[in-house]
Amino acid sequence: CIRPTPEELENFGTPDFTIYNAGQFPCNRYTHYMTSSTSIDLNLARKEMVILGTQYAGEMKKGLFSVMHYLMPKRQILSLHSGSNMGKDGDVALFFGLSGTGKTTLSTDHNRYLIGDDEHCWSETGVSNIEGGCYAKCIDLLKEKELDIYHAIKFGA
Repeated sequence: CIRPTPEELENFGTPDFTIYNAGQFPCNRYTHYMTSSTSIDLNLARKEMVILGTQYAGEMKKGLFSVMHYLMPKRQILSLHSGSNMGKDGDVALFFGLSGTGKTTLSTDHNRYLIGDDEHCWSETGVSNIEGGCYAKCIDLLKEKELDIYHAIKFGA
């Protein structure tokens, strides 16, 4: 997992990418060809994303994932929608699937080290997590089906 060093945090400086999220503030649906009050727009030249008309926070995450799909191949790195973990001997497993198909469950195997459960980069040097942590879906979560995730989201975990 990639984490900034204390020195990097101290000298953060200019962000690599800026997100303007206006929540429910609608886009101008009277603009020619606009059929919705929701809009997620990326400007790669200016390194900006503007989100209008939605309070779904996942748009920020998925928007930046789209940016990674554009930038990483330029560096000979493959960006993946996957779960990933590593065995004690350094063997890496990748799990592919749509959202809600079990990537998090497979990635969080007790006998392996979690790399991440959703977005990764794969290069000549290995697999790395694009985001820090694990982002399990909690909607309709049942203790009987997802015991580890169920316990992980409880206070004091």
